[in-house]
Amino acid sequence: MTHIVKRSEELGVKTNIEKNTNFKAEQKFIGFVWNGVDKTVRLPPGKLQERITQIREFQIEGRKYHYNQLEVLAGRLNHVSCILPQLRCYLCGLYGWLKGWQNHKAARKVTKTVKADLKQWMITLCTFKETRLIPSVDPTDIGWIGDASTRFGVGVLIDKHWARFQLTQGWEGEQKPRRNIAWVETVAIRIGLTMLEKLGVQAGNNLIVWTDNTTAELAIKNRKSNDFWVNEEWKKIQALLVKLQIDLTAKRVTSKENKADTLSRGDSSGLQQSHLLPILLPLDLDPLFLQI
Repeated sequence: MTHIVKRSEELGVKTNIEKNTNFKAEQKFIGFVWNGVDKTVRLPPGKLQERITQIREFQIEGRKYHYNQLEVLAGRLNHVSCILPQLRCYLCGLYGWLKGWQNHKAARKVTKTVKADLKQWMITLCTFKETRLIPSVDPTDIGWIGDASTRFGVGVLIDKHWARFQLTQGWEGEQKPRRNIAWVETVAIRIGLTMLEKLGVQAGNNLIVWTDNTTAELAIKNRKSNDFWVNEEWKKIQALLVKLQIDLTAKRVTSKENKADTLSRGDSSGLQQSHLLPILLPLDLDPLFLQI
């Protein structure tokens, strides 16, 4: 600030030397504390604990709540999702409950969906690294592209590295609605993230994911999906994104131009075996896929 005051005087601008302060590394804006030097963002002191306490109030068994109480909670968690956008898929239950509230004066018990969503909010807020790296505005293309086929399974390419997984018998499941191709396409994204974790991804990056599936593309853009299984899978993806401190940007590619198309059908011709990346699948996916 000193050199700015000095330059102002040189230009003939009257400046009070005593009534000025140096620029601060941290500034509060729209309810968050931003650090321009470290490029981080966090909630102000005490706010995180306040949100945790507010969630706990809705976890009391048997208690009934009023519409305005839920409205306040939803609004505050929506604000937190500005620095944790990966948790937006856990707001669906809250807003769905609000939408279905016919008599706003009546008190109601927490629904199963909301209870599950709030549990995930609680787990994340109690365990995540409070100071978040500000994600890069410009997405980076690292050659990440995935594809899926119900005839074989999943194929993922990240630059020169590749992996393919074959679906096991009965992967659709017995529970209705059953898993479908959109779910398999979304699993390809989580497998890609697992590959990146093994390769060592830099925190704060915004990475481009190329896909030819509309449901998977919209899930990345909206951070949620109306498809039950896709949304459930997306919740697991969000947990990984929070852990790795990265963000995703979906880009569309035609099926014809999808380089992972043949790989998702089991054909790895043209790819070097030395670039095959073996990974351990998450426990929930392990019975449904086999790495080939």
